[in-house]
Amino acid sequence: MPKRTIVVTGGAGHVGSHVVEILAADSNNRVISLDNYSNGSADNHVAGAEYREGHTRDIERLVPETADALYHLGEYARIKTSFEDVRQVHDFNVVGTFAVAEYCRARRTKLVYAASSTMFEVGAEGRDQNPYAFTKAANVDLINNYGRWFSLDYAICYFYNAYGPRERGDGRMATLIARFERLYLQGQPLTVDKPGTQLRAFTYVKDLARGIVLVGERGRGDGYALAADSKYSVLEIAEAFGGPVVMRDEYSGRADAENDATKARTELGWVPTMDVLEYIREFRSRHPKEGRGLRERRGLRAEG
Repeated sequence: MPKRTIVVTGGAGHVGSHVVEILAADSNNRVISLDNYSNGSADNHVAGAEYREGHTRDIERLVPETADALYHLGEYARIKTSFEDVRQVHDFNVVGTFAVAEYCRARRTKLVYAASSTMFEVGAEGRDQNPYAFTKAANVDLINNYGRWFSLDYAICYFYNAYGPRERGDGRMATLIARFERLYLQGQPLTVDKPGTQLRAFTYVKDLARGIVLVGERGRGDGYALAADSKYSVLEIAEAFGGPVVMRDEYSGRADAENDATKARTELGWVPTMDVLEYIREFRSRHPKEGRGLRERRGLRAEG
């Protein structure tokens, strides 16, 4: 059987690296990652995959091969900072994604797009709340239209608050669970943006990656929501770590989003396997506060 060539944009990122890992485990796949490393890391590289560095706007030059499928995860992916980085958001999410759509149209490559759940905000104009949500929703329109206009083979799935291994907990691009883990390990209070009641369907990254691959293999068209069964408030998540919580006046992100995963479950058989509170309990069991405090006290005595 000839090998399939599969491209993953953003393949060195949090979710993308797990998608690459699943695809590269199949010896019939040749997996090429294209990443500009604005948020990805070489630490996330997976054995057996090929890695190319560059902007998706240059995909024609950087990936001259004709791919059988392309998983497009290589976009700007933060809500709060998108107000500050609006030029970069446009560059990555509008210019880059148009080039990806054209690449797939020219080569008759199946396009699997990782869209955002922000467009499904409850009681709000989700797509117009911030630059990130606006560009992601516009790309959904673009890809649906490419399917109508050019008979492009495509499938669109929706992310819901990824967490888990390779998540980034430092800097401006830190995600919530990893940031809380970092503060917990440092013995610092966990900071929660007011009001703290904002709900999220935190979804385990390995479940997300498995769902994305299923969408690529069996999905057709729009509407594959990949969301955990339960929603929790940001404050509930902070309290699950234990210790002090500090409320702060910051932009609290989007409102709650609907997360009907029926299509992914019925058509693809996708079922999430990990609840975020279970994940936090396991994290705390590996890093008990008592043990950490004892080690810190021993270190202080040794220095004294």
